[in-house]
Parts: sequence; structure tokens; C-alpha cells
Amino acid sequence: MQKLIPTIYFYVLSAVGVVLFIIGLFNSIHFVVGITVYDKYPLGYAPESRCDYMPKVALPEGQTQPTKSDTEAEKKEKEECLKNVETERQNKKVDDLEKSIAFTTIGLLVFVVHFYFARRRTE
Repeated sequence: MQKLIPTIYFYVLSAVGVVLFIIGLFNSIHFVVGITVYDKYPLGYAPESRCDYMPKVALPEGQTQPTKSDTEAEKKEKEECLKNVETERQNKKVDDLEKSIAFTTIGLLVFVVHFYFARRRTE
């Protein structure tokens, strides 16, 4: 009985390590596919479309056409929005890489260490 509880503990943590490792492999595959298959790293939604519908400035009373400065300001806002989307894309790429490395490494370490001790306890 004294050997049973630690053995169960080590096998359960070994199973947790395997699950973390599988999640890490899934994230790694997702990252590699995102880099190799797509032209731009996917964000999971259409971020460029939010730059198409920027809020417009209300025109002063009596004015029916936007001035050149208004249209230039809109173009600058759209360019800034697209820059922000690219920054988001880069950040997501780094986050996905970090998650895939972390889950894979931690899962592998937890599995190897606990499975080793679990096997030693049963012998």
C-alpha cells in the first residue's frame, strides 16, 4: 500500500506530461502551418476589414464634401490601422511560438522525470 500511492502519483503526472506534450505538438504544427502555408500569419479573424470601416469625422454644418485634409487624415488613419494589424500579427506569431515551445518542453520534462520514477518504483 505504501508503494501504491506514490506509484499512482507518478503515473498520473506522467499522463499529465503526455497531455502537455500533445498540446505542445498541436501548437507547433499550428505555428508551422501558419508560417508556411499562409501569405500572412493568420490572426483568426479578418483584421484588415476593421481598417476599411474607420469612423469618419462629422462635417461642419453646410459642408457637403470632405476637404483634402479630411481625406488625407483618413488615409493616414487607415495606414496606421494596417500597421497595428501587422504588429498584432507579429505578436501573435511570437506568442504561438512561445506556447508551442513551452508546452512541448514542459510536457516532455514532466513525462520523462515522472515516468522514470514510476518505472523505478514498480521494479
